[in-house]
Amino acid sequence: GASSKVVSYYPYTHLHIVAVMLALATASSAWWFPSGASTRDATVDGIDLACPDTSAPFGLACGMKVVATAKASCSDVLEEMHARVDGQADGSWHDPHNRGTYAVQKYGGSFSTSRLTGDGKFTDKQLFTLTRTGSGSCQIQACSRSQVPSGLDAGTNYCNLKMLFCGSHDCAGGRCCKPLKHDFTTAGEQTEKFMQSSVDLGVCLKV
Repeated sequence: GASSKVVSYYPYTHLHIVAVMLALATASSAWWFPSGASTRDATVDGIDLACPDTSAPFGLACGMKVVATAKASCSDVLEEMHARVDGQADGSWHDPHNRGTYAVQKYGGSFSTSRLTGDGKFTDKQLFTLTRTGSGSCQIQACSRSQVPSGLDAGTNYCNLKMLFCGSHDCAGGRCCKPLKHDFTTAGEQTEKFMQSSVDLGVCLKV
C-alpha cells in the first residue's frame, strides 16, 4: 500500500513568541535600562537597585522591584527574613502565596533567595539590599526576577519579596502576614515592574 506522511503544523514560530514578548515589554515603562543592564541596575525613583540575573532570552521575563523603609534595625529585618525561610523546615512558617518554597542563596546583596512555586514548576530569584537610615530605620531594596520568558506573573514576583518582610499590619481580605521574631511596620513603599508584572497583596495572602 501507499505510505502516507503526516505533517504537523504549528502556527506560531519562535519569532512570533519573541514579537509578543517585545510588545508586552514595550507596554511596560520599566523593562528597558541603558547599556543593556536590565537585570543589574534597575532604578525606582532615582534609587539604584541590584537585581538577580534572569536566564530568559533577551531578559524578557517578569520581575518586580520594591523599595520600603522598615521601622526596625536592619539586623532585625535580616533576622526575620532568615527566620521565615528557616521556619519552613519545622512548620513554624509557610509561604502564604500558594505555599512556595524559599531557599537561601548567594546572589549578592544583604540577603538572597530562590523561590520554587507551590506547583513545583518555576523558580524565581530574589535579592535584598538592606541599608541603615539616619533615623535608625532600615531601607529595604528588593528585586525578584522570573527565570523563564514571561509577560504576566499574577503578582508572583511582588509576593516573592513582600512575604519575607511583611508585618501583621499587612492585611488583605481578612488575612494578615504572620511574623516570627520581629513584627515591624514599613512605610513609603514604591514598586516598579518588569514586563506586565502586577502588585496585589490579596493574591499573596490567599492560602
